[in-house]
Amino acid sequence: MHPLQRFTGFVASLLLVFASLTASASSDPKQVVTDATTNVITALEKTKPAQRTPEMFRELVTEYILPAIDQEKIAMGALGKYWRIATPDERSEFIKVFRERQLNTYSGAFKAYDGQELTFNDTRFSPEGDRAIVKGQFTQSGGQTVPVDFRLYKNDDGDWLIYDAIIAGLSMVKTYRTQFTDQLQNKSIQDLLTELRTAPIEAPEMPTVAD
Repeated sequence: MHPLQRFTGFVASLLLVFASLTASASSDPKQVVTDATTNVITALEKTKPAQRTPEMFRELVTEYILPAIDQEKIAMGALGKYWRIATPDERSEFIKVFRERQLNTYSGAFKAYDGQELTFNDTRFSPEGDRAIVKGQFTQSGGQTVPVDFRLYKNDDGDWLIYDAIIAGLSMVKTYRTQFTDQLQNKSIQDLLTELRTAPIEAPEMPTVAD
């Protein structure tokens, strides 16, 4: 299966990955990853699936997910080499449009939640101590597991922020970059921005892992 097709199936997992991050300062990236998990899950479990509204999903994503992501760094990674040739206005617009697309995508993925669990294991630090990988495991309701890695870095304020997530070996940033690179072969950055603003976002399916 093509990596982009596999990635569609992993979006819901990625949502729960991001839902477990906060933008608060911490000397332990694993603690940062762990702290907010219960906040999001508790909010969902307080309501029945039929009572969960699109507004609720967007509020949870806005409060717990987006602040934990370095929007500029993840936008740079997703746009790849085209970031260098984009104008300052195009870069600013891409960050805003990409942020809104993440908000819509992850809000839609919340609808798939039905009791999955996300647990965290070891943290591996770079030699300089300013980057880390937090390893975890996503357990679906049927018992299947999906390995997840979170890449974080420490900013100038001492906060750990996410700049990539790897789901079952698939890098979110690289997947987006492949998709955008393919599109920019035949269109301008302005065309891409228009498409991102207007293209509908399909509800993601829960991830599946081959036995």
